[in-house]
Amino acid sequence: MNNNLFTYGTLEIPQVMQIITGQVLEGVPAQLEGYARYQLKDQAYPGIIPEAGASVRGTLYLDLDEVLMARIDEYEDTCYEKRRLRVVGENGMGVNALAYVVAEENRDCLSSRAWDKAKFMRDELDAFLRCIIA
Repeated sequence: MNNNLFTYGTLEIPQVMQIITGQVLEGVPAQLEGYARYQLKDQAYPGIIPEAGASVRGTLYLDLDEVLMARIDEYEDTCYEKRRLRVVGENGMGVNALAYVVAEENRDCLSSRAWDKAKFMRDELDAFLRCIIA
């Protein structure tokens, strides 16, 4: 069974996804309504939580097989749980997709700072890539 995966943080970055999966994957822009993205405390990457009126822009990867999903599961932090959510693709169509959401019992892992992808790519990406390659 293949899965769609909505990503909103480091997995949106092609180099990260290639290191984790061993493949070059093409994603498409998508949006998740009713969730907000915050940086995790003491980490360079974000998590999402349900929040009324908020939305998160991200990247949707379509039809990932179980092998790729297992590699991504292994990469992901333990503060997340995988949930099946409805995202909206750039064509306006709704798509069911898995997403890694910060579990309610782990909410205190999040800071109050919104995650800034451009800042991460500028200031943190090189060190992050070295860390995940090791």
